Amino acid sequence: MNRIIFLIATALCVAACSHKEYDLSEGLNKEITLFGDEISLPIGSIGPVTLQYAMGSLGKIEGLGSMVAEYIKQDAEGYLFIADSGDIYRNNIYEIEREMGDVSEARTWDAGSQYASVGGLASMLSLINLKCCNQSITISAANPLSVSIPASCGATISYTGATGGVTMPVAELDNVTLKRRSEEALFSMTLPADVTEPVSSIQFSHLALDMPATPTSRISDRTGNLFLAFTYSFKSGITVGERFSFPLKNISTGQVNLPLGKYRLKKCEVEIELENTIPISVTIDNIRVLEPRESKDEEAVVNENITVSSGITVAGGSMEKPSTTVIKVAIEALSGVIPDIPELLLDLQLNAQPNLGIVPLSVKQGLYVKSSSARLCGGITLGNNENE
Repeated sequence: MNRIIFLIATALCVAACSHKEYDLSEGLNKEITLFGDEISLPIGSIGPVTLQYAMGSLGKIEGLGSMVAEYIKQDAEGYLFIADSGDIYRNNIYEIEREMGDVSEARTWDAGSQYASVGGLASMLSLINLKCCNQSITISAANPLSVSIPASCGATISYTGATGGVTMPVAELDNVTLKRRSEEALFSMTLPADVTEPVSSIQFSHLALDMPATPTSRISDRTGNLFLAFTYSFKSGITVGERFSFPLKNISTGQVNLPLGKYRLKKCEVEIELENTIPISVTIDNIRVLEPRESKDEEAVVNENITVSSGITVAGGSMEKPSTTVIKVAIEALSGVIPDIPELLLDLQLNAQPNLGIVPLSVKQGLYVKSSSARLCGGITLGNNENE
């Protein structure tokens, strides 16, 4: 998010002034009209800033932010996701044979009811106001024996849907055969698109396995896998919940070093058109110009002589429906002229953009400069001397 902050702040403060072609000390650039209605400054070199750059800031959120960030990944198409896997049932063949007792003949063994809690990692997303989307789950089995094992159970998957709790029977697992010496997927599904709460559990009722006589004598590789197991793998995309709201106070842009002093402006208005494909609106408030610092460890001091208008909101959007926002900011020196601006301090309020629906987060989403220039227009005042 700091990169997004940097882009907005840089655009607002006319980063293009760092280009040599705008140096007034060697005469006026003919493409810049000082005494017309506006000055147009190209800023095409700024941006785009995508969500890729914002991922690092998640780990800085106190509490579970860093923990969640560790498990958030991106797929081949750039979409963010969280994944989990675990056991529904796992037992060593030697232990199964011991529990069966008499193994002189083949027989059906009742392994009981088995339960797995699935959405542990995904449930942490809600703690930072994020939700699941495009959830998928796969149930697999591993058989270490040299013979196939018929199995049966009453399997269910539980989750919270749009109208409440759902327990869905999985008829595909009523009767299955675990192939010899294999690990394979038995069942896969994708949840309905409107399910934003994570899958909560998988349950096997009365798991029954048709075991051969003396199972340990049928182990295929005694130095390899010795476990008969049913496992799950879970994957979920990430989206912003409707109630997503996150305040960030006193956010520094870091060193931006904008050389505005040489233009000797007392007051100006900056206008820029931005395109946003992230489904989060950003309100920028309480923008303050900082005095130069020798090092980042030095205490920041606000330049009280420079005022910057605030209350700017950049609307959220999506790659399919990007938002376009024109922002205008007035910068003024209460006395004298606007100096070089080394750093800005500001407050942010992040909110879900209403009426966008479920938008999966992707590292390709970002904030872009739609127009190729920023306009300094209305009330441009040039200072006459250093003490003005």
